[in-house]
Amino acid sequence: MGKRFAIVIGVAATGVMALGAQTAASAGLVKYDTSLDNGRTERGVIYHGSVESKVRKCERGRRVVLFKKQPGADRKVDHQRSNRDGNWGFVRRRRGGHFYAKETRERHEGKGYVCLAARAPNVTLRGEGVR
Repeated sequence: MGKRFAIVIGVAATGVMALGAQTAASAGLVKYDTSLDNGRTERGVIYHGSVESKVRKCERGRRVVLFKKQPGADRKVDHQRSNRDGNWGFVRRRRGGHFYAKETRERHEGKGYVCLAARAPNVTLRGEGVR
């Protein structure tokens, strides 16, 4: 029993030390705010906008996810990455409804910064027949 107890205590101590090291590493990260502009619609089927931040590195290549509002959990419909200018866009040809876009939080621990997440306001898109 004593040997098992010593092993359990050793494993627990190693876990606590690893957790402390991770917390110390994340404490030095610089956090940059980002936002999605209001987004625009064209012809009722195209929804596009841009990622905006004080630092350009948080605008390029950001994962933007399109959600459809519905009762209960909203449904993830599509995703893409913003281009080198921070622009993104989705085309909805099948079904209409109320949608919004979110950009995900991106951690760049090796580079010492984090780009925070943001959400664009809701928009209404109308569906047009599949082309």
